[in-house]
Amino acid sequence: MDYDIGSNFTISEGLSSLSRTADTYYTASIDHKGGVNGSYFLSCGTFATSCVATLQHSADDTTFVDEADTTYKNTVSVTLTEAGSGQIKVPNPRRRYTRVKLVLGGTNVCGVTNIKGPLDAVYPQS
Repeated sequence: MDYDIGSNFTISEGLSSLSRTADTYYTASIDHKGGVNGSYFLSCGTFATSCVATLQHSADDTTFVDEADTTYKNTVSVTLTEAGSGQIKVPNPRRRYTRVKLVLGGTNVCGVTNIKGPLDAVYPQS
């Protein structure tokens, strides 16, 4: 984890960049205590088929559910069908914790970087 004191952001590895087979993978979660914004940056290099990233939320960092809709103005999912990158933005966390669920349709080299911050006046729902 790296903390940039000038901008009040925390940057950490959500899911290490590796060659992954068709399966479901989960990133490390972001703790939004205090209403901190978050983002997940996806990067897929070598590509086989599809990569679908879905935002999930949790009140206890144990039981996660998919973000149901865009009521909170969060990016709920990103679908990549070729090598590239995508971003899931969480300006208004629905619950205290969020993470991303990646569903790979084939062997892909991919990774996710978590960005937390900057501090904001928006507080997550419990």
